[in-house]
Amino acid sequence: MTSTAQELHPAPTLEPGRTILELKGLEKRYPGTHALKPIDLAFKASEIHAIVGENGAGKSTLIKLLTGVMPRTSGDVIWEGKPAALATPHEAMALGINAVHQEVVLCRHLTVAANMFLGEEDSRFGILQQRAMVREAQKIIDDLGFDLPAHVVLGDLTIGQQQLIAAARATVRGTKFLIFDEPTAYLTRKEADQLFTLIRRLKGEGVTIIYISHRMEEVFELADRVSVLRDGTLVGTRNIAETNDAELVKMMINRSIEQVYHKEHFTPGATLLEARNLSGKGFENVSMTVRAGEIVGLYGLIGAGRSEFVTTLYGRHRKSAGQILWEGKQVQVNSEHDAIKLGMALAPESRRDQGLCLNLPVGLNLNLPIYKRISSNLLISSAQEKAEADRQIANLRIKTPTRNALASSLSGGNQQKIVIGKWLAHGAKLFIFDEPTVGVDVGTKAEIYRLFSALLSNGAGIILISSYLPEVYELADTLHVFRRGKLVATHGFHTADHEEILTQALAEKQEKPGGQI
Repeated sequence: MTSTAQELHPAPTLEPGRTILELKGLEKRYPGTHALKPIDLAFKASEIHAIVGENGAGKSTLIKLLTGVMPRTSGDVIWEGKPAALATPHEAMALGINAVHQEVVLCRHLTVAANMFLGEEDSRFGILQQRAMVREAQKIIDDLGFDLPAHVVLGDLTIGQQQLIAAARATVRGTKFLIFDEPTAYLTRKEADQLFTLIRRLKGEGVTIIYISHRMEEVFELADRVSVLRDGTLVGTRNIAETNDAELVKMMINRSIEQVYHKEHFTPGATLLEARNLSGKGFENVSMTVRAGEIVGLYGLIGAGRSEFVTTLYGRHRKSAGQILWEGKQVQVNSEHDAIKLGMALAPESRRDQGLCLNLPVGLNLNLPIYKRISSNLLISSAQEKAEADRQIANLRIKTPTRNALASSLSGGNQQKIVIGKWLAHGAKLFIFDEPTVGVDVGTKAEIYRLFSALLSNGAGIILISSYLPEVYELADTLHVFRRGKLVATHGFHTADHEEILTQALAEKQEKPGGQI
């Protein structure tokens, strides 16, 4: 176990600017798929090197090759001037190569301290020194500037807080080369700022950072250089001071940035859903309506009550007060089954934990809500099952070898398409999207936004939750701002600016009745 909180990683062995890792013709093939075509790329000591590209561009494959999770098909890896096999994760970690993944891969049932020192526990005579580990973990966390407790069970923290713990753990493992994969996907702005401070500190102490993100503003805020992947090919590398987001987006998707946000305005139709003074776990006294043909956006910090509100609408949690009206009639939504029967569909915040059966095929996931419809006398129509799955795969442009591929084998953006696609054939009228573009590239975002327009044109309504203000600002016809479980403000399309909305989400002013400031 690390002896002091200051001994986070070894002193750098190379001067800043010298090449620490070089890839020569690095390539990865799967049966039927050329995931990564031969690339030549060098990473410098003490630099922050961003890698951007659409889902399926080869970023995840590159991470797996560099961390020893899978073997390369061909090519050479030169580490500090010497060839490296990187045949196993243990070999990569022994060299000082670590990764902080988008989806937290720590042990949720253990304490923060136990996760920090997993595999390097402090024990005496076979007995874990838990108090000593908690004290040491707390020193490290405090030294990094994270306001988090070391003694609590990891699963009791938010997903964003767990991500910070994963970053803290990576710093105590002899790290010289640290890969961050979409690290801010679930972080609040405050948490993201803490992470950025850590990243800059690590750079200053000699650690090379690989930063993978779909958020261009983060790339330009942090990176020294940026490399672009497209369809498994390295398109190019730029010094961050010599490029801009428009150039990078065009390199990534071969389209202009103006084509990404796709907003069509429709004349709202009849009211589909109305919440009257609704209260429940994590929120209180919320009233709003959703009409056919409109997007109702919910914005606020993580924990502001947005997700709790929609999961109560969806029957996952019971309301404690208020009314829910569906097409003008009061209804009781006591379960998700009740919500689905009415015509609601939910694409949840965590697609891996709540929206997918990862160990089941793509086709089965897509057809889950409609098996009753394509079955007769308890027998599933194989022809209909295949036809429905293939139709959704084609319509949503899901990149998968076959409908029989496991959902776990697909990229994050394609997994999100499955979560959305499985409800399209169901014929829902109200679609609830909770953080639908987390970890999704700009090309897939554009496809999801066009899907929103298709749903609206067919008379559906949408509730859109997003922690990314530019997204909800550009798409929502009506924008509600949540803070600490209350609806504190409501705006029409572009009737308020970003600064006003952020102030309302963060401010501590006293709310007036009815959700106004």
